[in-house]
Amino acid sequence: MARVRAVFGAFFIALVSAVFAVSFAAIVYTGELAQYLDRGIGLTLLGSFVIAVTGAFTLSFRGSILAPQDVPAILLAGAAATVVAAGELSGEALFATVACLVAVASLATGAAGLLIGQMKLAYIARFVPYTVLAGFLAATGLMLLIGGIGVALGSSAGADGWAFYVTPDVLLKWLAVLIAAVAIVIATRVFRSHVTLPLALIATAVGYYILLWASGLSLAEAREKGLLLGPFQDGGFLLGVDPALLTQADWATILSQAPVILTVIATTLIGTTLNASGLELAFRKDFEISREVKGTGLANIVSACVGGLPGYHSLSESILANRLGLVGPIAGISSAAGCAAILLLGAGMMSALPVGLFATVIVYLGLDLLYTWLWEERRRLGILDYAVVVLIPIVAVSYSFLTAVAVGLLVACAFFVLAYAKLDLIRSHSNMAGRRSCVERPDTELRVLAETGGQVQIVELSGFLFFGFSHALRERMQAIMDGEGPKVRWLVIDFKHVTGVDVSTLRVLQRLVSDCAQRDIRLMLAGLAPPVESELRDCLGPHGVGFFRSLDEVLEHLEDVLLAQNEADDFANEKSILNHMEALFREHALDGYAEQIELDTGAVVVERGALSNDIYLLRSGQLKVAVRCDDGRIAIVAQIRPGSVIGEMAYYSGRGRSADIIADAPSELLRIDMDRMDTLERDRPEVASLFHKLIARDMARRLSRTTNLLRDLGL
Repeated sequence: MARVRAVFGAFFIALVSAVFAVSFAAIVYTGELAQYLDRGIGLTLLGSFVIAVTGAFTLSFRGSILAPQDVPAILLAGAAATVVAAGELSGEALFATVACLVAVASLATGAAGLLIGQMKLAYIARFVPYTVLAGFLAATGLMLLIGGIGVALGSSAGADGWAFYVTPDVLLKWLAVLIAAVAIVIATRVFRSHVTLPLALIATAVGYYILLWASGLSLAEAREKGLLLGPFQDGGFLLGVDPALLTQADWATILSQAPVILTVIATTLIGTTLNASGLELAFRKDFEISREVKGTGLANIVSACVGGLPGYHSLSESILANRLGLVGPIAGISSAAGCAAILLLGAGMMSALPVGLFATVIVYLGLDLLYTWLWEERRRLGILDYAVVVLIPIVAVSYSFLTAVAVGLLVACAFFVLAYAKLDLIRSHSNMAGRRSCVERPDTELRVLAETGGQVQIVELSGFLFFGFSHALRERMQAIMDGEGPKVRWLVIDFKHVTGVDVSTLRVLQRLVSDCAQRDIRLMLAGLAPPVESELRDCLGPHGVGFFRSLDEVLEHLEDVLLAQNEADDFANEKSILNHMEALFREHALDGYAEQIELDTGAVVVERGALSNDIYLLRSGQLKVAVRCDDGRIAIVAQIRPGSVIGEMAYYSGRGRSADIIADAPSELLRIDMDRMDTLERDRPEVASLFHKLIARDMARRLSRTTNLLRDLGL
């Protein structure tokens, strides 16, 4: 049973691949080029054979099928139409030029894919905005719809304007194609089986023959009316494969189509990454995306040697092959076999096939894309995003694909700029009443800072600062400087989380200096990247702007300034926890519970991980808190000034010390032996309670400051 299923699957894959290949050839070789359709079919079939076989052995997932695709075909059809419209070429030179144009597009696409895959840069294609890609696919669908109708009508399409399309004979041709294509679209959505499409194509072919029989037309009469493919030359489809095409082609004309070739390269690479990602999801397999792009590039290079159309992963064929039991290289080989069979044996058979069948395939692909990207996507996209999707097909039909892509990118970028400009790039706004540096200060100094810190406004920025945000930035800074509360004397702006600054923001900062000067406010800038800081120093000049390496550095500086300016304040007479502790030990004769120690610079007070229970109070000098980072660096995370408590968190939590504490200068400490606290709690519980209350009050104040800071930061 499995073998029968596999044979059945191979037959359908071969059939579908051949029909699609011929349909894509019909897109390019239409109108005045229709007389070369048999040779164009030969080149496309041979290219399809080569690309499918190459992909079967080069992709990271061997069950994928590489095949020519509609997007490159419609782009090259537009380029071919431009060459024909120029009227400078005819006969063999015209065919040779179009055939070589297709080959050059495949070769350039393959080379780009091979290079990008080798350099592992395939992810770049994923930066194209989703709306632009959706709009481009919708535009492709519209062009396929128009192109499919053109294939059905032949070279006379549109010869007499719109009135031409409503004449009885013409109306019957394109209306039958449109009805059949709509029926296939409905069938493939109602019946989700992967055999629906092949069966629908067979039914369509049978339907066309029934129409011919009902009309009383013989095959010869139908061919005369352009209802059948052909007649093809006696040599079959292989006549198009001729090295002499290289000398017959007009290479200057091919070079003039460079913009289209570049668009083909871009769309093929994007299609490769998107379709490969879709197959990953469908098969629940992880692909090596760089290898997929590299394999696709190599396959296109080989296909270019025989004049094949550019191609990449076929979602429908790959999924169909997988569902029908074709795994590994056999999937791609089955696809190649169908193209080879038609190429070698099918000229006579193909000449009896209805043109409407291939026109229906093209129109079906167009309608399917239009339904997917204009109807289904409307529910997922916002109004502005959907407007971009709708705009691109309109521009593509009115002008060109390249213009449509450019317009789509510009509009998408404009919408992005507008949306990004509305984001609040102010990461946080606080003041020094609640914000602190990493310096641990005594309670008396913290009281001073809490009362006077409103004079320092702190703004942290984030993201990329560009022209769309610069004016709003200045307005926000002015509002902060003129806000209610204490008179602002310092404005601190931190750029640590800013990823980039454009010239407009630099000019706004220059004007902000003047705004600060008018209000007698000093501007302090922290965390600037060295190049930006250098440029700012040059353009701002000696205007009293302070530059600091980090926000913590500027906060420490301003804390010292505020404390120095408030030395005579009443706060200086308040007792710190150190004063309370010394009084407690003195009044209750607790000399055995504490001892004074002196340390030289560099001496270790507390070692990270240690389980000692001692609590320290710094009387004089300065300590630093050091943490070893994962990369081996020693980071200084805090400084400790006289009057501060050290080690109480480790004691009360029962955990080891969280960092090394080292003397940063000759220091004097009071060490409290917490191992004796049980004795004190038993013998003199009222004194022990007072001790714990002092420590708890200090910890509660610190926790309160942290809570207020988190509230100010909106966390």
